[in-house]
Amino acid sequence: MNNQLKLLAVLVNYGEEQLSYLEQVVRALKMFTKYEVFVVVQSNIPLDIIGIDEVNVVELDDYQLLPLTCRKVIWDKRNDFDMFLYGENDHLFEEYHLDNHFAYSNLLPSNRISGLIQYEFNEKGKYYPGYHLDFKWDFNSVEVYDHKVFAHFNNVHQATFILTRSQLLQIGEKINFNLLVIEKRSICQKALRRLRKKLNLSVKPINKYSVKCKVNTDIYEYGGMKKLICISEIEESLIHHLPNLYIDGAKGRLKLRSDELKMEKAIARLLNSKKQ
Repeated sequence: MNNQLKLLAVLVNYGEEQLSYLEQVVRALKMFTKYEVFVVVQSNIPLDIIGIDEVNVVELDDYQLLPLTCRKVIWDKRNDFDMFLYGENDHLFEEYHLDNHFAYSNLLPSNRISGLIQYEFNEKGKYYPGYHLDFKWDFNSVEVYDHKVFAHFNNVHQATFILTRSQLLQIGEKINFNLLVIEKRSICQKALRRLRKKLNLSVKPINKYSVKCKVNTDIYEYGGMKKLICISEIEESLIHHLPNLYIDGAKGRLKLRSDELKMEKAIARLLNSKKQ
């Protein structure tokens, strides 16, 4: 009898530039031992990569929306699998990511969901692209469940998501899973934007996340569940962004204020606040 959980992994790929990363991601997924993994890739080009079970070549006027087609695949197959993941083609899932998400889901209240933080690394250490600008830890958000410590990081973007079937269905009651959530601008926001433009001040976008990012951030912002990171098991709550673009400042990417020491100090402060 097969007791493996059925996992649907839906990845997005655009062009040929990152196919080596996609191959690495697919190979890792297919090495999982506790899950029966079915890999679907939504791509703008045909693919011939070992381990991919289904390639859907998608033609769009705006390929910024290509990642969104992954959510439609997941929703259409919502009754066929036990767990679901979405990922960009350069984020490396490890089996413990799935193990932990399943375990945390059994610990956390139904209005909480576990998540991950992106990292890169080189000989100088780890680097956290999402830890920049106004994004930060909420030091008043520490929660403890079965001796595991969780906290909220207010940059919910991780270029991926993992969901159990029950979480998928719960989120589907809050948002249309096939569409991006459109934020409504209030009258005050519009007036402020006009004033800033009139005074020639920089106008910050009301939306924190790009269209591509919203494929995963919608889940955490509008799905009715607060995203928590397990900080007492922080090393297993990280997901590797394989290109290491930000840590090396490659391809025009700016090096951000996201170094390892900054993260270590924040985690220590969070864990210390739990003791108090």
